[in-house]
Amino acid sequence: MWHFKQSVWFWILFCLLSSSCQGRDFDFATQQLLIISNGDKESARAADYLFRHLDKRNSERTIFQVDRSDVYSKEFKGGIVYVEIVGDLESDYEIVNEYGRLSLFGRDPGILRWLSYMLIDRLGDCHKLDRDDIPPNYLEFKTRKGYFAFGYREPHLQPNMDQDLSGILLTHNVDRDWGLWGHNLSKVFAGGADSGVMALVDGIRDKDQYCFSSEKTFQAIKAFIIEEYGHGLRGATWFMVAPNDNDKVCTCTSCKKQGNTAKSASGAVAVLLNRLTEEFPHDHFYTMAYRTTSEAPKIRLADRAGVLLSTIDLPKSPRLERNAPSVQKFITLLKSWNEQTFRIYLWDYISNFDDYITPFPVLRRVQAQLTYFRELGINGLFLNGSGYDYSPFDDVKTYVLSAIMIDPSLSVSDLVRRYHKRFYPHSAELLSQYLLEIEDNAYNDNRDIAIYSSFRQSMKTYFDTERFSKFYTDLELLVDDLQGNEGYRVRTLLNVLSYTKLQLDYHNGDVADGFLENQGGILRTSHRNDTLIHRLDEALEEGVVNYKEEKGALKSYLKEWKRLKGVSKPFNRFKVSKAIGISSADVIESSGLLCDNKVGFVSDFNQGWFLVGEDVRIIGRKQGEEKEPMTLEMTFLLNARHRMSAPERIELWSTGNKIMQFSTNDFSVLGDLVTLKKKIDLLAHSDLEIRIYKNKGLKKSVIACDEIQLY
Repeated sequence: MWHFKQSVWFWILFCLLSSSCQGRDFDFATQQLLIISNGDKESARAADYLFRHLDKRNSERTIFQVDRSDVYSKEFKGGIVYVEIVGDLESDYEIVNEYGRLSLFGRDPGILRWLSYMLIDRLGDCHKLDRDDIPPNYLEFKTRKGYFAFGYREPHLQPNMDQDLSGILLTHNVDRDWGLWGHNLSKVFAGGADSGVMALVDGIRDKDQYCFSSEKTFQAIKAFIIEEYGHGLRGATWFMVAPNDNDKVCTCTSCKKQGNTAKSASGAVAVLLNRLTEEFPHDHFYTMAYRTTSEAPKIRLADRAGVLLSTIDLPKSPRLERNAPSVQKFITLLKSWNEQTFRIYLWDYISNFDDYITPFPVLRRVQAQLTYFRELGINGLFLNGSGYDYSPFDDVKTYVLSAIMIDPSLSVSDLVRRYHKRFYPHSAELLSQYLLEIEDNAYNDNRDIAIYSSFRQSMKTYFDTERFSKFYTDLELLVDDLQGNEGYRVRTLLNVLSYTKLQLDYHNGDVADGFLENQGGILRTSHRNDTLIHRLDEALEEGVVNYKEEKGALKSYLKEWKRLKGVSKPFNRFKVSKAIGISSADVIESSGLLCDNKVGFVSDFNQGWFLVGEDVRIIGRKQGEEKEPMTLEMTFLLNARHRMSAPERIELWSTGNKIMQFSTNDFSVLGDLVTLKKKIDLLAHSDLEIRIYKNKGLKKSVIACDEIQLY
């Protein structure tokens, strides 16, 4: 049915208004406003919602009078806002702007809620409304049919976890909208999975994977959905039906008949998705193009079944080189799925998962790629970010990303400035200028910024340390003059960014600039950054928990700094000139970490550790003169997940001759650290070469070495 469903009296009213005032727009400055609907239950509820939230923000009711009624009075001379939910609307929403009347149509209550807040903010341009807590409007409210660029829109950032804000921004959220997400099918087997749902792998039932053609699997998912969400009329819910994160595939007779092969489970998964859409006609069922379901199935998916594709292997640069092998591979995969479904969501990435805190430009890159993704048939986006953890600028990023996923043509610069002006009235210029500058630099250089990037790597690629330091100083000068919510938010930002300032101090600081104090040949970390540590402690107390994705507790990071403050070491008299891979002959750039006099962080191998995946030669020179044997001390990090282990042996060479060798018997182990500490006679040797041979018993083992100390 179409949206003009109102009774005869309303049609007469419409004709009278439109015929006498054609070509004139709705007056947002009108001092009398009547909110009406066509009277159906959902539309009336939407009109009530708009009235209630507009009325409570109206601080001058005697000047700006707002009424709510579905009964028209001939004496009313003000403006009318008409609200209607139209389930079969051709577009996602429609605005009709006429003299005396503004009509808002939306497919569902969520869309009208979003339109309501956009309208409240627009009316606030003309009336005294309390709108300090709502994001700025970016709709012009001209007559138009509006189509969302993407049907599913989720910026996975901390602000989007707020259900009220998510409703205002019209975004989705995995915790609220998905009954199952990721590799979590085990949730449907609350009492444990019996052999009837286990995959048949090499003729044996395997508890680590599922049989997707099994009737028991279908019934378990069905029971889970009914128990958790009911079977009657309700809002749509999304469900992810994906194999466990391994390469095992069920090859029972039924699964093979449905299209499974020894390496692909897509056939049986597709049949199951289609069956679930028949059982639950209001819900959405998705799998992911990953490992055993990366290959598209041979059958067409049902209307509400689809797939998530990851962009993990796509370059993270604003302008994609479409002929690049990685892009072509992605397009080939996408097209194969597009032949079987038009429900394709992207799993994209918008944070540096090795560093949530250091400012990370992403807005212009996402905007630049949106139109291309849309051309390829993508109709939903899960923008994977720092999630439940705080990251700087995550509030403005959530706002901007939510807007451009609706309309990619919107100006990022305008959105950023508009948001900061609303929520940071006194610091808006400083915040906008810095954020847009780093965004513009990354876009103009078309930088491919890795989403797993150590701080050291970030400094080499996109992170302008001098510009950041100036921004941090400007925040320091401003923060004490700010009050209320703005003062709290900027103070939190300053405290959190103290992490990045500490990172700069750690990576760039030395004896010469005062980071380390030399007291009679003994080095200690100075007190010059105590204020930064204190501010980061405050951030921890305010609820900032992690600084990165994996084992990134901020508490652990601060503990490392406090440990660093208590460490004293003799000045290192070994100066490294270069490190060379023995098998590759490649020069390894980070060799300076082996003699920088700074202790590596045990909890984070990106902090101070020299990392290499092959046997390595360390070439250097002993500095100064000695009259007695010296101490050689080397420390290695153990990390089973990342295959970091103690070396097999270490050799000391000089002028082409091996002068000594150390094996595992010479090492001592304490927790996650392996240490070699030996007295050695180097009176006749100045030029030295240290050869480190990695563990051969561990596949793809990695050497993680801290200082090579001579003292």
